[in-house]
Amino acid sequence: MRVACTGPQELLDAVLSMGRTEDVSWSPDGRRLVLAAITLDRLLVVGLDCQLESGRQVVCLTDAVEISSTSLRRPHGVCWVGNSVIAVASREGNVSLFKVPEADGLTSACDLRPVAVIGKRETELLSTPGSLCVRDLGADLHELWVCNGFSHYVTHHLLDAASGFAHLDAQQLMHKGLELPDGIALDANGEWVAVSNHDHHAVALYRNDEFLDPGKEPAVQLGGVHYPHGLCFVAGGRILLVADAGAPTVAVFYRAAPGWQDLPEPHRSIRVLDDAVFQQGHHNPREGGPKGIDVHEPWGLMVVTCAEQPLAFFDIGEIVDGARGQGHENACDSTPADRMRVNTLRLVRDVTAREAAVTAAVRKEVELMRMSWSWRLTAPLRMVTDQWIRWRSKQHPI
Repeated sequence: MRVACTGPQELLDAVLSMGRTEDVSWSPDGRRLVLAAITLDRLLVVGLDCQLESGRQVVCLTDAVEISSTSLRRPHGVCWVGNSVIAVASREGNVSLFKVPEADGLTSACDLRPVAVIGKRETELLSTPGSLCVRDLGADLHELWVCNGFSHYVTHHLLDAASGFAHLDAQQLMHKGLELPDGIALDANGEWVAVSNHDHHAVALYRNDEFLDPGKEPAVQLGGVHYPHGLCFVAGGRILLVADAGAPTVAVFYRAAPGWQDLPEPHRSIRVLDDAVFQQGHHNPREGGPKGIDVHEPWGLMVVTCAEQPLAFFDIGEIVDGARGQGHENACDSTPADRMRVNTLRLVRDVTAREAAVTAAVRKEVELMRMSWSWRLTAPLRMVTDQWIRWRSKQHPI
């Protein structure tokens, strides 16, 4: 059921002015959300509250801050790092992290410098970043997962919040079987990573363990989605919601009691746009439907965004109750030690592989040098030099 959204006309107009929005993310405390306006190179941070009117939920917009920055170059993906920092993936730029100011009045605008940037200086792996998600590992460390859309792979980054979100490491973790990864989400305990496999019209699920690497096929494929875009897990990882950019719906997949399994179709679909709004944006098979999606579970609300409908809220109570009714298992939260263990093992594996690659490269260079004409030509000189050094050491022992 759709939930009404109200607020001063100035705020509603600010939301409508964002044009083509590609993603939306709810702050953990539920008090703010951010929209990515890709064609304007802007972000819009909206303050909001949830109230009851005549026994029904109503979302009330309270303020809005429009953010510009030279680091925003076609912003496509956004996510919150805590309640005050936003990570942004720009298709034609880098991944930037911004400290979001408090609202100054009903509407305000500011030009920000990022507190941290992940680009080519930090890692050569980052290429056309489009979507991302973040998870707190404890000890001021955060893992950031980034879909490098037009390069068709996913990278994993380790950030140190205590040092201004310094970039510590990067790894390519998913590649095989992906064609334009366009959205990414982790379940509540970090056991599964879901990736929108846009051009394969499916969602790829990977086990988030120490064995994850670019050559590994997805463990599970969820089909029946025209062009999957944003996605998110809810109900402790028992439900996956997928925004379908090629349809006016959000697909709903339930996790079976034994775990996630291949599915040719979603269990159900939620219509989030009416025909007129959908057709207005459906100028090609990939467009018209919802792009970004997020959920604030304490309020039981889902938010979706697209160019023709930048903000729409829906009650997901029935969906969550449906999962309980079907007896799907509850996910157990992993501990910080569990989360750190997986990342440490992958890091050790990656460092070992890098050392092996460097050693192999050095050996190859040495072999090529020994086969070269100049090396063979100077062989007699090296032999004479070696004999002279040995004779010298005998005459003048140290």
